[in-house]
Amino acid sequence: MSDGIDIEFVRENYRKMTNDELIRVATQDAAGLTSEAQDVLKGEIIKRGLDTNIIEGVQAQNKEYTVAEIDSYCEMVRDLDCPICGASNVRLNGTLTSEVMSFILFTHSVKRLKVACPDCLDKANDRSLAVSAALGWWGIPWGIIRTIRAIGQNIKSKKTNRLDEPNNYLRNFILANVGQVETYKANKDKLQEIISEN
Repeated sequence: MSDGIDIEFVRENYRKMTNDELIRVATQDAAGLTSEAQDVLKGEIIKRGLDTNIIEGVQAQNKEYTVAEIDSYCEMVRDLDCPICGASNVRLNGTLTSEVMSFILFTHSVKRLKVACPDCLDKANDRSLAVSAALGWWGIPWGIIRTIRAIGQNIKSKKTNRLDEPNNYLRNFILANVGQVETYKANKDKLQEIISEN
């Protein structure tokens, strides 16, 4: 036992996972794993004969990045087709939509990070603005407070949708999904699927 973990328990846990579960852990949930746990995960991937690019996804989640490195991942994503309208002749970017709905004593708010073309991002922010403006105010006391924040967030996000360079919302999307992006960087269809899920 080292670093406070029982490596045999970790090994047995990975061994019991299906291939899909193991791939999900390796590409999405490997951030913060100890080096021993990473080695066990990599060994299980190799033992099963899975795509060795998955190992790159494990390593990508456990590394610090410069802005230039993140922007290189952003450029891969920016050249994909818009996951909403299918446009292929525009550069993608990211946005954060914030939506509030209130029902007297209950206020529901949700934020979503989206990747799409600037036109679709603008429409998403406009839709969230309209929903929040119409339905957000009615909760006491949080409806009014959260609605003001949501309106401000959507206006702020919309201002960056048409930047020529990757905006911080796209960079945050990349950081949150770096394991998958690294694993599938040579697979345009899989990258398209990743951005379509958000």
